[in-house]
Amino acid sequence: MPVQTRDEGGMRRRTHRSTHRGVTAMFCSLFLVACGGGSSGTDTAVSGTSTPPPPAQTPTPPPPAPPSAPAAPPAPPAPGSLQIDVVSTVGGTALPFTVGQAFRQGDVPSGASVVGNGTSVQMVVKNRWPDGSAKFAIVSGRADLTANTWKSIGLSVGTPAAGTPVSTADLKATGITASVQFGSFGTAGWSAGDWDTPVQTVAAGPEMSAFTYRKPIGGDAHLVAWLEVRAYKGGRVEVLPWIENGFLRVAAPTSKSAQAVFTLSGSERFNQALTLLNHQRAVLASGTTLTHWVGGDPQVTPRPNAAYLMSTKLVPNYRGVTPANSALFTRLASSYTPLAQANFPNNMPDTGYAPGIGLLPEWDVAYLTSGGDPRALRAVVINGYAAGRYGFHFRDETTNRPLLMSSYPTLVVGGGAGIAATGGSSTNSYTPDADGGSPPTYDSPHHPSMGYMAYLLTGWNYFLEENQLLATLNFLKQNDTTRQGNKGIIETASGANITRGAAWAIRSLAQAATITPDADALHGELANSLSENVAYYHGRYVAMPNNPLGLVQPYDHMNGTADPWTAQVWMDDFFTASFGYLKDLQVTSSAVASKFDAFLAWKYKAVVGRLGGSGASEYSYRYAAQYTLPFAPTNAANWSAGSGPWYASWGDVARAMGVGTSGNLGEALETGYPTEPTGYWGNLMPAISYAVDHGAAGAATAWSRITSASNFPTQAAGYDEYPVWGVQPR
Repeated sequence: MPVQTRDEGGMRRRTHRSTHRGVTAMFCSLFLVACGGGSSGTDTAVSGTSTPPPPAQTPTPPPPAPPSAPAAPPAPPAPGSLQIDVVSTVGGTALPFTVGQAFRQGDVPSGASVVGNGTSVQMVVKNRWPDGSAKFAIVSGRADLTANTWKSIGLSVGTPAAGTPVSTADLKATGITASVQFGSFGTAGWSAGDWDTPVQTVAAGPEMSAFTYRKPIGGDAHLVAWLEVRAYKGGRVEVLPWIENGFLRVAAPTSKSAQAVFTLSGSERFNQALTLLNHQRAVLASGTTLTHWVGGDPQVTPRPNAAYLMSTKLVPNYRGVTPANSALFTRLASSYTPLAQANFPNNMPDTGYAPGIGLLPEWDVAYLTSGGDPRALRAVVINGYAAGRYGFHFRDETTNRPLLMSSYPTLVVGGGAGIAATGGSSTNSYTPDADGGSPPTYDSPHHPSMGYMAYLLTGWNYFLEENQLLATLNFLKQNDTTRQGNKGIIETASGANITRGAAWAIRSLAQAATITPDADALHGELANSLSENVAYYHGRYVAMPNNPLGLVQPYDHMNGTADPWTAQVWMDDFFTASFGYLKDLQVTSSAVASKFDAFLAWKYKAVVGRLGGSGASEYSYRYAAQYTLPFAPTNAANWSAGSGPWYASWGDVARAMGVGTSGNLGEALETGYPTEPTGYWGNLMPAISYAVDHGAAGAATAWSRITSASNFPTQAAGYDEYPVWGVQPR
């Protein structure tokens, strides 16, 4: 039953109490102020415009000096150069390293490999672009390093020296043993012949081979110990261990508390009391020791070229240049504690600016804008681990992998896992309800990207699965009829999503499809779901004419039953940006390519149209960043049939709002906190940037209007310290 409440700024909002079975629950803060840009405060009207609340986080005087990096990085490599920088705090000969390496389309053609400048490297390709060229690979090698001195290893197309892949026999020959003990629940141990049968070979090559191993802990039906093992030529071994307490349909999920102890080759490496709530997982490491070594820790930090990574289009193109003495580094997690929140929010559903909201979260963007500062890399890894605290780890017990959508067309997540706003199942098919305490709330309309950047930089399969488990949870939480079974449609007008939730779910799904290896059956399912979403949105807004302004139907409107239909346009910008990002990732089927282009041409009108000049049919660019604006002239607008009625042009919207009509070059940006990098102007930056990149009609001119504004340089400078929204055209 809806109840009327007021948010912290006095604005009326509607809250819906969630029911668990058969009804799609509505998220309780539907009408709170923007998340990801401006935030909590008072919403006021000035000259007919909707002025957003003031940003909750704005640049402040720098706090105390940030922690120092392990070693001073070299001068940033030339943009577009394909190279890896490595450093060791101890130095030595033949020190092993592994990185994830993205490639621009065409740089490493089909059938080709890469070689290192004076350093032996191997490349294991996991994903390819549509033309067959390498898209993502795990690159490993060994380098002679002087302590605390960076070494640049240039990569170029070539034929590496032949060699026999490191085998499980080589791993076993090191004499490695490992055990994970969890109090009275029991112990999972590996020695001798246990190494012969990994559950997965992640990579195989003459420099490094990687394997994953799993064993149940004692007789418990839920607890499983996992090891991801990298065996290097020369005998060194790196191990990433974790405990998982999460299956898809195993009965009676609950919390498990005990002393967790990890022992490697006779040496205790981790010993800590842990309470694993249902569907959580915890890496068994702590502090600044993020993995464990046999044969001596080489203390190597590898650094893929951040500028080159942005040029691949697997991440957005950020304008910020974060200096080494930036206060940003004091905000980043620098030490890992299992199940601690690191840089995640105190409460994910909270409204207001949050550094985790965006196409990438602040800790990931910091790596790119700082040129790969090791402190940012450490934060990327720590936050990749910390995502294990959320209860979305629904591993399919029949495969021991993230679920395939086709196997569970009507299954919906049950209760107790801390998943907000879950839907209903038409067949009454739910995952078992959990007890013993809920994990921190997971809320898809506010969820950050998780695992994606950590995998791109490190190649650890752990992070790949984190991203996959996230994407498949967003499938599981939807009403099965709304998602159209295994198609996985993510609808903006669904209360389980709301528009921003659909945007971020599409982003996470796109990221998972991008990094899931091409040979994995899950890759095809994720990519197919994205293609189905493209076809769905094309059918709804292009094949059947709909709102001519490029606006998708929001979950509700803020005027209740009054005219006009009013909604948060910044949410629509998130959705526009997510589809623009998806276009660059190239994971949808060629069969929907023309539909995708047509849908984007329509969708980009929503941001380009608000960045016009002074004409009667135009909306002045100076007022583009609003908290809310009219989507349709009446409450009775028919979205389902597409018949409206609608505003004929963005100029009509502007006149209905009473905003200023002056849109000449060089004038100041108004409303939306135009000098703040965390305001509503920031929210629209990714959308307009992708519109420019994809040649949308009028986009380049619209961008030139923004950048001509007299106060834009102040906003632009702010992205060095607060870089999340500082996306710019390529």
